[in-house]
Amino acid sequence: MPLFKSFKAPNASATLNISKDTYALGETITGELLVTSQEQFQADEIRIELQGNEKIRVGGEAIRGASETQETRLYSTTNPTTQTGTTREYLMYRGQTRLAQKPTFTNGFNQQYPFNITIPNGLGPTFQGLRRDGQRLERTWALKGIIGVGGRPDVETKRNIQVTIAPPQTPSPQMPAAIPTPMPAAMPTMEPTPTQVNIPPPKKEIPTSCTRCGAPFSPSQEDLIITCRYCGFTISVATSEEIKTHSMLENHLFTQQAVEAAQKYMDKGIFRSGVSRDAQIANAKLRYIPFWTFPVNTQTHYRGITGAGLSGEFHQVEAALTDKRASKLSKFGQLVKAGASAYVEMQQKDRKPTSVALSFSSYYVWPILARRTMISEINYYDVPAAKKIPFDVGRIQSDAEFLNTEFTENEAKPKVNAEVEARERLLASGRVDNLQECQTSVSIGPGELVHAPIWFVHYSLKGDNYVILIDGSEGKVLGGGRPLFKFS
Repeated sequence: MPLFKSFKAPNASATLNISKDTYALGETITGELLVTSQEQFQADEIRIELQGNEKIRVGGEAIRGASETQETRLYSTTNPTTQTGTTREYLMYRGQTRLAQKPTFTNGFNQQYPFNITIPNGLGPTFQGLRRDGQRLERTWALKGIIGVGGRPDVETKRNIQVTIAPPQTPSPQMPAAIPTPMPAAMPTMEPTPTQVNIPPPKKEIPTSCTRCGAPFSPSQEDLIITCRYCGFTISVATSEEIKTHSMLENHLFTQQAVEAAQKYMDKGIFRSGVSRDAQIANAKLRYIPFWTFPVNTQTHYRGITGAGLSGEFHQVEAALTDKRASKLSKFGQLVKAGASAYVEMQQKDRKPTSVALSFSSYYVWPILARRTMISEINYYDVPAAKKIPFDVGRIQSDAEFLNTEFTENEAKPKVNAEVEARERLLASGRVDNLQECQTSVSIGPGELVHAPIWFVHYSLKGDNYVILIDGSEGKVLGGGRPLFKFS
């Protein structure tokens, strides 16, 4: 083994996964230890340790009339493990269970080890407060997962737990029948006056750690769905239920490629040629942005008048220019078609207005940005469904910023419904000169959460700041700021 390795712990990690953080004395903790490794090495063992510690701050005045309780008494029987000034620390309890002996790890190793370890009775619960002698007591419990490595530092993970006093068991012996007691003369019964008590709704608790691997969370108040950056577990904050329909797109661009795509976009247009030469790139940041995608089926019935003039052609022009889904070639084709129709209309002065009642159906995979803080540069993002893969946190670059979801699936559906109805109405108006009535039936299927890699390329030009967004999956420009013309 190289000398420098003997001073470093192996490139491995251990993560505790337990179902809760509070247990009672005498209860058995059941969970799993997730072990991963990015290095090949031999270990002595893998074990779980349960440890209870007591810390005393000496001094203070005795509290008159106070009695010692199960919480305040001392359970440590050994000498202090550390002593500094007025503080003394004791090891109250240490128990362990071995999960594996002499394990061999390889690069890319990933395995879960189930375990059980029991908190002994007859010890103290988690506590922090004054004893009757005036000394301050702090009692803590912790669970550790340890990969013991001979000759090198161990790999450890620790999770603090709350230990409480077990509630007394209610005995259930056969009790003798109660002896009836003579009742006095009947008295008029008084109906109790109902009292209305306003009980405030329970406050929503934001999880602070992953329920699968125990890794810490740092969500904001706006995050409604959280994804663990360590194991990829995705849960709803409100229900703590797993979000199983979670996909992602892989990033295929390096930083320089994203910058080059942004520079090409800067120079688009005859009045902006050469803008990129004068622009100063501030930074390029990769962010994984959440979208909800829904399969949508529509059936649209409409009534209107055709042959009444050029309004229908103008509707086609409007539809072509505002259609965010259409390609540039498709938009150009619609404009040419509308122009040809307008020319024919000019030649046919004697056209007679005709009332029509027609219907058509459509199918979409409709995406919507799952953030309340809208990103104005993203007018529309057509999620490439063929390139989606199941969410894998290991495929996200470590230096990328990951954004959680601020819309639930149910909150996103009304927005999708409104956007789809608006599009269907626009399509219907392009088929008649005068749209009189339009009714659309929208059927939205189950949503899928998709995280997409998007590069934010920030640059400055003549004192003004701009940002351009690049799709990291396909290299397309999603939009961004550009000067109206090249500065001289």
